[in-house]
Amino acid sequence: MALMGKFANAREMPCRATFLNDPVFGGTLDGSAVNADYVAAPDKQGATGIETPPVLLFEPRQLLGIQDTRTGTVHELRTETLVTGGFQRLTGPVWALSPAEGWNVGRAADTVKLRDPDGDVAAESSLTLDPAWVSAAASYGYVMVLHGSPLGVRVPPGKTERTYTLADRAMEFRHARNNGLLVGALVTWAGTFTETFNWVLFPPGVFGIPVPVAYVPLWHFAPHGGPEEFGFARLNKRIEAPLADGLIANLTLSDLDLVRPDETDPGLALIAGYRDHGEPGDNGFFSKWRQAVLACGGLVVMTGNKAMPSVLGSSVEQDKLAWEVMGESWGARVILSEDSKVDLLSSQPAPRQGDQRRDVITQAEQQAEYTNILKDKLRGQESFTIYASNDLEALIDRTGLAPWLTNLWPITCQTCGEPLGTKADISADGPLEQGKVLISMHHSSCRPSSITPSEGVKMTCPTHSVVAGYLSRRGGKPRQDDIPVMVINPSCEQLALAPNASGGWRNATLEAFAALGFVQPTRDFPPTITEAEAEISEDYLIVTVTGYLPDMPDQEFAIKPPEHVLDQVRRLNGLAVSFMTKSLPTLLAPDDLPDAFSDDEARIGWVPLMPV
Repeated sequence: MALMGKFANAREMPCRATFLNDPVFGGTLDGSAVNADYVAAPDKQGATGIETPPVLLFEPRQLLGIQDTRTGTVHELRTETLVTGGFQRLTGPVWALSPAEGWNVGRAADTVKLRDPDGDVAAESSLTLDPAWVSAAASYGYVMVLHGSPLGVRVPPGKTERTYTLADRAMEFRHARNNGLLVGALVTWAGTFTETFNWVLFPPGVFGIPVPVAYVPLWHFAPHGGPEEFGFARLNKRIEAPLADGLIANLTLSDLDLVRPDETDPGLALIAGYRDHGEPGDNGFFSKWRQAVLACGGLVVMTGNKAMPSVLGSSVEQDKLAWEVMGESWGARVILSEDSKVDLLSSQPAPRQGDQRRDVITQAEQQAEYTNILKDKLRGQESFTIYASNDLEALIDRTGLAPWLTNLWPITCQTCGEPLGTKADISADGPLEQGKVLISMHHSSCRPSSITPSEGVKMTCPTHSVVAGYLSRRGGKPRQDDIPVMVINPSCEQLALAPNASGGWRNATLEAFAALGFVQPTRDFPPTITEAEAEISEDYLIVTVTGYLPDMPDQEFAIKPPEHVLDQVRRLNGLAVSFMTKSLPTLLAPDDLPDAFSDDEARIGWVPLMPV
């Protein structure tokens, strides 16, 4: 099925532009026929100067035969798809073809594209069109499009352009026609396409957005009322994407589909779709990108007409263009369907080692610039305002809530995923299992302080913060026996609270780590954690929690520490790790690290270094 899907989406193929009087079709307009049965209808070009009708021949490199088990008849998949869409099987003369309603063909730069009534590209080819051909297409307003194989377009094995004669081409054309592999139609000439056709996928961190981004061509949304129909907002260079209305993302090992969740008709439910052309489950970009979407429970979808640069950071000009395109686009946060989460979780590969850890490192690199900006923002911010509405009292009393507000950090809004400023609204979700309450931070415009609505809400994933160093004398230089450490806040903007025996509330955010063996600090050396492992790759220190962490999207934490810290990890064959929510590790100085391993709220353990 994966191979069939890949085949069906192989749109690029050889193409030749010619005219209706091409002898390959069986004859010429002056009556000298190569195959008289297929002679094209003469026009009056000689008498009136009317241009000869233009023709495009698309010849796919591969065919896929499907047999009807009831009749034994064999059909070619792509050919039958075109016939269903409005093309006609060529049984008579070429000039007798009828229009295919809704289809159009045009050019974009040096590429010719054939589009179906939904706007999807059915076939495309790199082809520079002759001005005379373009003139004829513009004059008639349509192009005769033929699709099949072989059509005399590709030079077959054992032949050269010189030895591949006109008779050979005509014979191939006749062969495709006689075998039912040739279809065609009159297709509207669209001229030069000005909109983009390319999807661009970005990892977390691009445009300062902490979740993955998909830039989708605007024409996908046009037949459905435009992006505003789904709650998209014009970005205007402000990275504030609202939550999409009536749109979710279905994600598989090789596909991303944007669909209406309440539409039962598959043909009407699909708004836009993207297929990765790599092998399903490989270690390519899409595989890493979809894992990031899974971790965050969704993505930001941008849509616009202009071509978006596919790589940022390569040049100032490209980055400037990308921001301009983003500023003229629409955007919304789109959540991931529950089915996608189940399917992808069941297919996640085992942790990879060595140089294959590039996926985690890339994400850490992309977050580095954002982390530096975050440091400057929070260090220069003496305080921030938290607003908690009175109706939170129905779920958690203010007295019980107040002590834990200092464990929340205003990094990103948990509704839209965009950066928080100097104020944030507190919302509470629950009661959850065992009476727990999840409190979180949001823009007041995204989710005003409140308890969970009856219909529920969907939040973005919390961000994490990491620092690495060593435990030593305060202000001292590193020694041979210094212990390398990593301090991790796994949930900066969300906090799980649970009732305690005295009628108050306790921080339950780190209970999943406690279940894996991480303990409260004591004077003893921390226990070795069997369900976590450390590795060093490309000067990055990566800690992976291999055990089950419910409701915790991030299980891999990477940072590029000083070289002497890596030396200590190698020397001691591991490091001490502290999980805590009381501090923001990004802001911790070296002398603050010992306190992170003595605080009662922390959960610490010794994580062994994986052998190389």
